[in-house]
Parts: sequence; C-alpha cells; structure tokens
Amino acid sequence: METKGTIAALDIGTSEVKLIVGELLGGTLNVLAEGSAPSAGVKRGVIVDIDQTVHAIKQAVTEVERTLGEPIGEVYVAISGEHIQVKDCQGMTSIKGEDNEITDDDVKDVLHSAMVMRIPNELSVVDVLPKTFTVDQQTEITDPRGMIGYRLEVTGKLIIGAKTILHSIKRSIERAGLELAGYVLESLAVSRIAASIDELELGVGIIDIGHETTTLSIYEKNDLVYSTTLPYGGDHLTRDLTYKMNCKYQDAKLAKEEYGVALEALGDPEEKVSYVTINGEHRFEPQSEIGFVLEARLEEIFEMIQKRMTQAGYAHMNSGLILCGGSSSLPGIDQLGKRIFKQSVNVYQPASLGIRHPKYAVAAGMLRYVLSRSAVSKSGFDRAEEKEVVAHGREQDALLMNEQATPVREERSTREQPPKEKKSFSSFFEKFFG
Repeated sequence: METKGTIAALDIGTSEVKLIVGELLGGTLNVLAEGSAPSAGVKRGVIVDIDQTVHAIKQAVTEVERTLGEPIGEVYVAISGEHIQVKDCQGMTSIKGEDNEITDDDVKDVLHSAMVMRIPNELSVVDVLPKTFTVDQQTEITDPRGMIGYRLEVTGKLIIGAKTILHSIKRSIERAGLELAGYVLESLAVSRIAASIDELELGVGIIDIGHETTTLSIYEKNDLVYSTTLPYGGDHLTRDLTYKMNCKYQDAKLAKEEYGVALEALGDPEEKVSYVTINGEHRFEPQSEIGFVLEARLEEIFEMIQKRMTQAGYAHMNSGLILCGGSSSLPGIDQLGKRIFKQSVNVYQPASLGIRHPKYAVAAGMLRYVLSRSAVSKSGFDRAEEKEVVAHGREQDALLMNEQATPVREERSTREQPPKEKKSFSSFFEKFFG
C-alpha cells in the first residue's frame, strides 16, 4: 500500500539540517526540492540548543519553499542516537465484532497490547512496527483487516526513545512554524533507499557514517535484527587533520573535502594543500599525508564495527556491507572496508534521485519509507486519527460560525435537518494512507 501525495522529510544532523520534498509516482520516487543549512545546535544527534536548531530548520525550509513555490505545512523527522532502543514485541487480542471480521479497531487493539512493556519513566514508545500477524492458526499475515477470526496476534518491533530528546525535536519543529507529521527511525529510512529488497532479505549491513556518530544496522529476512551506534564520525576525521596540520578547523575540513582519500596509497605525494597554520605560517601538506591520517581513523572505526558485528553473531553478511553518510564519499573507502571486513563493501550513491551526495541518504530514505510503508502500524493509525480529529474540529468551527451568522428563523430550520453522517475511521485512513 502506497501513500499518495507529497511528503517532506527532515534530517536534523549534527553538521547540517537537510530537508527534501518528494512524491511517489508509479513506484518511482520523485524529488521535488531539497535544501540544507549548517547546524550548530546538535551534538551527537541530540539537540542541545533549540534556538540554533530552529534557525537552521527555517533556513532549510526557506530554500525548499523557494524551489517549490508553496509553503510546507508538515514534516517527518528522522530519529537516531544512543537513546533509541529497538525491542522485539508481541501482542494478542480477541476479535470483538459480531461477525468476527477484523477491523481497524482490532488491529489498533493488538498493536497497543504489544506496547505493554515495563520501561523507565524517562522513555517513551515512539512506534510499534508489526512484522507479521496471526489470525487463529494462520500465520505470516501482513494485513489482517477484512479477514475473519477469533484471535489476533502480532509480532514486531517496539521503538523506544528518551522523552526529553523527542520533546526537543518536536518543540524545534513547531517553533520553526511546521507541524510534526511523525518520527521515522533513521536506520529504517536508510535501508529503504540504500539496499534492495533482495539484499535486505538475504542479509546486509548498512554503515551510516555521520558527523559525530556512526550507526551500524543489520538486516536479515527484511527485518532489522541488530543496530548499534559508535560515538565517532566524520568530525573526528577533520579534528585529526587539525592536529596533524596545526590549522583551523575549517581549513582542515576543506582539505578533507577537496583532497581527502581513505587510503594513503591513493594520495599523490606531489599534490599538496596550501594552508596557514594557527601560528600564521604558510605550509603545504601532501595529499598522501592527509590520506595517512584519514585512513588511520577510518580503520579504527571499521575495526570497532567489525568487533561489534562479531559479538552480535553477524561477522559476515550474505549481501555484504553498504556505506552511506557524508564521509562515505571519500575515494577508496570501499577498498579500505573490504580490507577490514573481508567481504563485499559498496558505497551508496543516490544518483537515481537527482541527488548526488550520500549525505542525503537519510532524508531520501524517509521519503521512500513514508510513501511506501504499510499503513498497518501504530504511527499510521495515530496519524489517521489525528487527521480525523483536526478535520472534525474544523467542521465544528465552521458550523459554529454559520450558526452565529445565520438569522434565528433560518437557524431553526437548519437544526431540523438530519445531522451529517460522521466520516468513519476507515474513510480517513483510506484518504491519507491510500
């Protein structure tokens, strides 16, 4: 089931805030506009300064709206970091209808029963993502609505996050003049855009190298089976260069982006970067030396990932590993990965979307995830209910305004008319989720 319409996806990163607007046409993702702005209010994926984050969001929104020629009302936002937990869950409920036909209410009941889990007060359930349903003895059902049975069961994933962090995200979006449409787990978003269905089914590892963190997500049988985050990313590569070159952070960043390579052997000793040190001295740094520094840090990060993969029992993946994120654009990083992991390693390139840089993988992945996801999820139902409440509220406001503006005689005749039939939940679900 595919969601119709246009979706805005917001990625609040440590170095940049990225926003993409797109639509799904015949199964093909069409990106309509994209924008980005420097981010100064986020550390390791967590908002530490709401004012600065709001400013960055507004800049990205302005850029996108200039391209679209119309305002953006609501956005989906990616969530990640060490505060996010993914746990297996299961639930069960009895079918309540007289004819024993499974309805939206029955699915909502079984999803809410899967949320019954003891968690600390500082944590909150973000979403319940069903994997399969069971109706009586029939298993492996993806959407049970319309079927007949007596007992409905579900197995899936429970997404949990820190209340304070989630509140900061929501507050920043609202202060930027936008409405929060929903949260999307970053690792799930990336998987939908960086890996194929066959790779997710056979087994693949996705390594997202962010600004201050690196996230590993492992999939088997199209299911997220393991996820972990390291407190190291592209920022550490840049800071290593600042110490090596004894220069300003921005100069080291420019050297990494313009001359950086992931292998010392790929660097040209004759190709040199001109820069000024902190002490005001003019120097030249060979590209091979830049490669030496970057290779050392990337090798350390990859070895830590390899260790965690081995500890989790996923040392080797049938479909290999996929690298994405800003630092994955360094030349030779796939070769370094093959040397460390001793398996196939590829770099994700979103060229098919018209977006040339891997840093947009999260935002682009959110578009595909939201536009093509199954609507049978807690967030899907909650979103439909929210839309219904808003629409019903607007109808009530309009009715009240009409009553106040209508003469008494006409008002009496209006009240004698039969009331409008309230739209059912399924009609709203069908409208907003296809």
